[in-house]
Amino acid sequence: MMKLSLGGIMKNPRDNIRYDIPKEWIINFKKGCCPVCGKTKFEFNKRMKVYCSKKCQQEYSKRIYTWQELADNFKQEHGSFCDECKKTKEQLTKEKDDYKINKRKEFLKNHPEIIEKQRKELMDRAEDYYQQAINLKEDDIHLYQYHNEEELPYQYDTFEVDHKTAVCNGGDFWDKNNLQILCYNCHKNKTKKDLNKRTKGNDKLE
Repeated sequence: MMKLSLGGIMKNPRDNIRYDIPKEWIINFKKGCCPVCGKTKFEFNKRMKVYCSKKCQQEYSKRIYTWQELADNFKQEHGSFCDECKKTKEQLTKEKDDYKINKRKEFLKNHPEIIEKQRKELMDRAEDYYQQAINLKEDDIHLYQYHNEEELPYQYDTFEVDHKTAVCNGGDFWDKNNLQILCYNCHKNKTKKDLNKRTKGNDKLE
């Protein structure tokens, strides 16, 4: 059955977009009125040009739809089972899964070499694990699997320049004779001593 559109009587039922517009709406549109309710331009709401209101615009939009929209809505309302074979989606899914399982069994039955190949790979891997277990050394054990190892600071193995007599205790900041190289741990301990002497009011290091 042909439907009328604002462009004329021309929409094939199998077109992707369907214009299901009543004849009266087309007549209203050609008169320059709101297609849906027939109000004149003088009765339109502000900033409305083709339709008198948002409500009429939405009502008109409902009469224009794509095939996909129609199909999705129909499937949502009536898609609980196949109208031909009467099977539900759950039944079809089970058939699909069973088909996959049977095809897999059939293929492996006709190709036993695949099973043997994977069995050999697993046996070889098991032999490797067995040898690793026999020759396991302390360095090969990953302790993080059993407890959280306390890590040293990233700069633990680096050297730092220190003032022999701390600046806070009167040492010359720029004098090379007042400089020394300390590792991270020694520098940290010396800084604690320097601050302790500063707190006690000592002017010189012992």
